[in-house]
Amino acid sequence: MQDVFDPVNLYKRLLAGWWKIVLIAILGGLIGLLVSFVRPAKYEAEATIHASIDFTEINFDNLVGQYGSPVIFTQYDEDLALQVIERVLLSTLEEASMFAQSLDSELDQHTFLEDKQIQRYLGRWQLRYRHRKPEIAQAIVNYWIEIGMQSLAEAQEAGKAESFVIIDLVSMADLPEKPIYHTRPSLTLAGTLVGFVIGIILVDFKTNFLKQGDGKN
Repeated sequence: MQDVFDPVNLYKRLLAGWWKIVLIAILGGLIGLLVSFVRPAKYEAEATIHASIDFTEINFDNLVGQYGSPVIFTQYDEDLALQVIERVLLSTLEEASMFAQSLDSELDQHTFLEDKQIQRYLGRWQLRYRHRKPEIAQAIVNYWIEIGMQSLAEAQEAGKAESFVIIDLVSMADLPEKPIYHTRPSLTLAGTLVGFVIGIILVDFKTNFLKQGDGKN
């Protein structure tokens, strides 16, 4: 028969081994601090564009569904049309990657993909990139947003993208002032918290293991 979980006994076991938990938490914090020296902090640059739909450019009179009924432009259709921003940015990803590698010869494709982010908030799209040098992060984002908008305009003129999607540049990327990725305090704190959790697990496991051993003797 398995023992019933008893929070009071668990608290007593952890309290008895509190110094072990604290020691492991400190060790975890030191490991996090060491990692912060091995993995340098990264700066994140961000550019923002706004996308909207010009419904006057859509000829609803000539649009009919599969059963001959008039087409209704739903919220889903609107969201799908606005996804053209992400599609165009991804289509220029290789060119942006080559530009990034021209600024940092040590940058590989995997790291480039890991450090970029394309995110949407309603009608706004944010293009972000992280790099250990703030000026490089800024240059990559601004270059990418420019070729992306140019590529979209060309696709719309050629009829290869939704012509009724209007794009406005809200802001180019400013030079990041503070690192926000892999900062030393956050890594140290994360290591401490992980060590604290591991300490609790180890102390509880060891206590239960010894208890079961005594019960068999």
